[in-house]
Amino acid sequence: MRLALLALTVSCLSYGTAAYAANSMSDKSVDGLEIQLETKEAEYKAFISSLNDLNTQVSGEQERLNLLRNQGAELQNARAQALLNMNEQYEAMVDNPEQDIAQAQNAYRQAIINQKRNKEEIKESVQLQEELKAKLAQANLERFTLANAREALIEEIRIARVKRLRNEFEKQGELQAKQMVTCDAQETLKQCITRSNQLAKQKASKEFVDSLYAAATESKLISNYKDDSAAQVRLLKHKVISGEFSGQGNYTTSVTVELQGSLPNVEACKLLNLSARYCTYDEEHPATAAINVDSGNNISLDDNSVLYEVTIRSDQYDDEVFIDGVSYGSTKLSVMLSAGMHDIVITKPGYLDYQQSLRLIKNTTIKAELVKASINFANGEKIQDILPGDELGPELIGIPAGRFQMGDMKGAGLSNEKPARGEEILKAFAIGQSQITVGDFKRFVKATNYVTEAESENGCAAYIDGEPQYNSVLNWRNPGFKQTDEHPVVCVSDRDSKAYLAWLTKQTERKYRLPNELEWEYVARAGSVDNYWWGNDIGNGKANCAYCGSKWSNISTAPVASFRANKFGLYDIVGNVWELTNGAKVVARGGAWNFAPKLARTSVRLELSPGFRSNYLGFRALREN
Repeated sequence: MRLALLALTVSCLSYGTAAYAANSMSDKSVDGLEIQLETKEAEYKAFISSLNDLNTQVSGEQERLNLLRNQGAELQNARAQALLNMNEQYEAMVDNPEQDIAQAQNAYRQAIINQKRNKEEIKESVQLQEELKAKLAQANLERFTLANAREALIEEIRIARVKRLRNEFEKQGELQAKQMVTCDAQETLKQCITRSNQLAKQKASKEFVDSLYAAATESKLISNYKDDSAAQVRLLKHKVISGEFSGQGNYTTSVTVELQGSLPNVEACKLLNLSARYCTYDEEHPATAAINVDSGNNISLDDNSVLYEVTIRSDQYDDEVFIDGVSYGSTKLSVMLSAGMHDIVITKPGYLDYQQSLRLIKNTTIKAELVKASINFANGEKIQDILPGDELGPELIGIPAGRFQMGDMKGAGLSNEKPARGEEILKAFAIGQSQITVGDFKRFVKATNYVTEAESENGCAAYIDGEPQYNSVLNWRNPGFKQTDEHPVVCVSDRDSKAYLAWLTKQTERKYRLPNELEWEYVARAGSVDNYWWGNDIGNGKANCAYCGSKWSNISTAPVASFRANKFGLYDIVGNVWELTNGAKVVARGGAWNFAPKLARTSVRLELSPGFRSNYLGFRALREN
């Protein structure tokens, strides 16, 4: 009965993942997607309920096992006492042959039977506990599968809303307008007629714009942002139907106007109060989606004749400012720079470098807060150990000890991200500036002839139809997409990553390991309490995750360091590949190229079963100080 209950729970847990494949080929309209999301929310709720039941079973079975083991100790004592009583009866029978020892014999025999039954029940409970824990690990993975499917639908709905609004605005229409003007004494009749015709066309354009707003599906929402909108109306052609003067110096004109509505640049996202990235997503060609959200600006980034004033301040004295590699002295600093991209670095001994890539399109003020670095390494020191053969190990960055807030602080997280709490890193360490690359792992395999779990067993998992599916031909050499030595290595398990780090430890005589979750979130936040180290909005083109606007999104991993580093100098902390951490459970952090932006938040925890490997899972090296 207990195994039957387990099978029933597992079947309920597995139900939710089967429906995603149908969703991927279903109605892509807003209404259709919202129906799918409602269904997915119901599936997720039911799944969580079943998952709670499974957790209850695990706890209950552990309590039962503890009880059986306590009973086992009592039965051992009872058996020893029964044996002692039986031996005393045997000794008494030597003096009195009529002594009846049958009762003592039966008591001893029953004590042996009870102890044997207890051992069998303990064995059964241990087996069931192992099965339950294995199913729980798989269920936690499936929970993320469902969560990702749900978040993907939310992303699709937002994209569909943008598309719907654009379609509603980008329409042609023909209107008639009538306008009467009083001719000014200083203007000619021709000027009066021209003014009347122009006002009639403007009147028609205004009516057309108002009609577009009123007819939009989300008219109530977009009306809140109408005043700041740059929605455009293009006059295609017009025709004067009639025009006549009255005796009082008035001229009345009647025109027919053909108009074309338009939402340029990111106006649809402004009206819908959505991130600009949803307006740069190309549904048919996501890898080549336009990212330029400032295309309405007429100033070229290469126009050196346009200068803007940049004011730079920091919260420290005796610092030094570098702009594009040139020292400009200490803050406060004001300098005229040409339009375009500039790299700003502020340094001070004993502090972490402040770094910012600035796209200059207007006068700008930078207010920098320098973080004190209480580390044994030099401030933000780059470290790279030398391997045998004069080859170089992974590039590392020195990280200071410090305090930070860990966990979900915005209320949008899963249960395993809560509660948020204050934590402290007591010892400084160094951590990989990037995720371990294919080139890094290749050197290890060449030196040791190591065979990964994917190569020796049933391959590597890929995300297909909304869930991870193992493919025997996939491994770190062939993850299912093109990669170079500069891409992060994937299709490696927790055992594979630890084997690489043990080899690195031996080669360098330095202690290398995976970062634990505390260390990982500390370096990922880099002093931030937001969802991502740069803020609460994933933005556009800032990381490689699904729907994040990069040319790799939902296609493959990106070469490491393809995006800006955080304030600790670490690349790809958000997206690209999930990163394994060190702990009692196998937990990955950071999101990946094919996971929704919400699952790339700094506090998200992806719990995995031991040995799991996929083409979206990699790792980063930590070196103890």
